[in-house]
Amino acid sequence: MSVYAYTGQDADGRRRRGWIEAETPKLARLRLEQQGILTERLTGAASAASLGLEGRARVYRELGVLLRAGFTLERALGLLLDERQTGGPVRGFLAGLRDRIRDGLPLSRAMTVAEARLPPFERAALQAAEQTGLQGAMLEQLADFIEAQLAVAGRLRAALLYPVAVLVLALTLLSLMMFVVLPRAARLFDQFGDGLPAATRQVAFWGPRLLLLLLLAGAVAAVAALWLRQAARRDTRLAARVERGLLRLPIARSILPRLWSLRFAGTMSLLVQAGVPPQEALSVASSATGSSWLAMLGTEAAAAVRQGGSLSSALADLPPLAPHLAEWVRVGESAGNLKEMLDQAAMRCRQGYEGHLTRLLG
Repeated sequence: MSVYAYTGQDADGRRRRGWIEAETPKLARLRLEQQGILTERLTGAASAASLGLEGRARVYRELGVLLRAGFTLERALGLLLDERQTGGPVRGFLAGLRDRIRDGLPLSRAMTVAEARLPPFERAALQAAEQTGLQGAMLEQLADFIEAQLAVAGRLRAALLYPVAVLVLALTLLSLMMFVVLPRAARLFDQFGDGLPAATRQVAFWGPRLLLLLLLAGAVAAVAALWLRQAARRDTRLAARVERGLLRLPIARSILPRLWSLRFAGTMSLLVQAGVPPQEALSVASSATGSSWLAMLGTEAAAAVRQGGSLSSALADLPPLAPHLAEWVRVGESAGNLKEMLDQAAMRCRQGYEGHLTRLLG
């Protein structure tokens, strides 16, 4: 059985829309006809809706709770679909997701099909959830990560709102001065036979040109940044080079490694708890950081662990993670409580990450 979104009219001519479950589109139209609804549009739920980051965090949270309660994934999705509070877009997304699960796709693949632009971090975390056997806990942790990311984005928007407004106002006033006021003043002075002072004439001549050049350079930089972002999504090696370049900036160098370490430690802890071999756990946790560079380094480090190296020595060779995690992992390996040490490391990284953000945003 599949779920379809429909739009149509009833016998009184009122517009009706909703969802109907049937084996084929033809049977769905027949059932709607039996209900007195003339179908105008029928779309499979698998292609009817997508969900934003906040909506996905909510889905992960609720799925995690239900999976930990012992429900199967398909049954958990069915329970979420039956909730009265579930709105149209969310219901369509869940229905499409359940259809893909029924078709035999794992959750990570079903989410990738539903959201073509699913971030690599989410995709890797979902794959890790499937490998751990602790899918519920991993989904709840993924929801925590996304909610923290949304909170940071909200704080950044609030912190940048005033400076951006002032900058836009300043550029607007400067443009009016250079392109409107100064040219009119120059013509007015020429009419009375009095020329502008030499310095003012230089400003009137060069000011508009320099301002136009500045605005053009800003537009080119914005377009280049967008192009680089899109290209990095398609090319992991380019993404790795971009990340290494970002780490040369003081602000990024103080924040990104802690964020990556937090994600790595949280994922690695669940993988260790599930009994995943260290070499496989290292590769999966590196991918779950959301960093293409770390994913590549993690694959190489996992090969070293397969050849007999220790996990702590492998982490020591991962530059962004080594200062924050290597010593914790070494102690955990020595004491036989690796999971607890990873949890402690994740907590410390979270504190450092949030502390740096608080100082940065004032």
